[in-house]
Amino acid sequence: MSLLDLIPAPLRLWLVVGLLAALVAVSAYATWWAVSPRIELQSDRADRAEQDLAAERELTALQARVLEAQQASFAQLDGVEQRMQQLGQSIQRNASVQSRALEELKRNDQTIADYLAQPVPAGLGLLYARPETSDPAAYVAPPNLQPGALSTTGPPATADK
Repeated sequence: MSLLDLIPAPLRLWLVVGLLAALVAVSAYATWWAVSPRIELQSDRADRAEQDLAAERELTALQARVLEAQQASFAQLDGVEQRMQQLGQSIQRNASVQSRALEELKRNDQTIADYLAQPVPAGLGLLYARPETSDPAAYVAPPNLQPGALSTTGPPATADK
């Protein structure tokens, strides 16, 4: 006779079910005990991943703002460069205009110097001749003196005119 024969059959059934339940509970606990650190580790990893994702989103937003600011700066620099080119062109135009004006002034200066180097024509000198008097009341302007009596400039006059 065995030890199991001493236990009544209905109780034996409960004992087997209890042992099976204990075995299932022990195996479930052992599984939980083995898996629970991994679950916590995965939970920590997920939390860290969410934090990293939020930080990356903030960094991406910051980089986008920096890029927008750089693009605005580049647009402003392009505008400044265009204005500088326009100013350079204006300066070149002004310099060429001033150079032409200076050349013309030099030419005219030489023409005027040549004209002034010539003797005064006799006719022109006589136009402005005054009678000899020191009395202002006695002075009468010559009848041939009119406003605008000078002729326009032209080829040099001869001395007999």
